[in-house]
Amino acid sequence: MAIDSKRGTAKLSDDARVTDAARKVYDACERLLEDKPLEELSVTELVREAGVSRATFYLYFGSKFDVVAGLLREIMGEVYDVIQPFLAEPAGDDPELALRRSLGAAWKVWESHRLLLRAMAEHWHAVPEIGSIWLDIVERFVAAMAESIDRQRAAGLVHVDTDSRQLAAMLIWSTERCMYVAGLGIDDALPDEERIFEPLLALWTRVLYAPRA
Repeated sequence: MAIDSKRGTAKLSDDARVTDAARKVYDACERLLEDKPLEELSVTELVREAGVSRATFYLYFGSKFDVVAGLLREIMGEVYDVIQPFLAEPAGDDPELALRRSLGAAWKVWESHRLLLRAMAEHWHAVPEIGSIWLDIVERFVAAMAESIDRQRAAGLVHVDTDSRQLAAMLIWSTERCMYVAGLGIDDALPDEERIFEPLLALWTRVLYAPRA
């Protein structure tokens, strides 16, 4: 997988060596983020940790931010896949159980890539390579979730009458912010990602499925 440095988007390649090289850089980036914030990380360190040449790095990436952008697309694609039990609503599946399974699976993906996603949260608004991809990803999630809310509302499962896109966007953005703050460990009320799962699940469930008063 290579990165178009002008747009910060991933491109597939039939050359297995390209995929291997990109994977080495991706893995190196996540390892290095365990000890150093993204703003202090250099291409020289990425190249050394990945065991690739500088020329190889720049063949696939335009900058360290392109590395984060490529990883972000990959990770959030995985999150999108694991939330399908909620979005797709298989026949006969209880929507609240589907929501729990989907959010639980997404939580595991987030926690396993928490440092990379923290870097995304800190830089997406200032770095075009990351920001454009992140906003595209959020839009994909919002659109899919809004469609799911509309279907469930028509089936009498969702009772809130708030605009579905606005509701989906607020749930997604508030969850992203809570996960980021919990990962920093700066608020006793949000101690870590694992311990905020049930409260956030309760928020989603209450908003979507609580009967009207």
